[in-house]
Amino acid sequence: SNLQTFREVAYAFRITPAIVGAGMAFALVMGVAGGLLPSLRAARLSIAAAVREG
Repeated sequence: SNLQTFREVAYAFRITPAIVGAGMAFALVMGVAGGLLPSLRAARLSIAAAVREG
């Protein structure tokens, strides 16, 4: 049955410091891209244009 098939561990996942570091670096880059780039675009707009756009 399917229950017996999934009793064995097919893959052994190991979390190494390199994987943690790569994940943190990726999260930092995504955070900067998701926060800084839109804020730079908004900073270029005049206040009246920004209010008009919503």
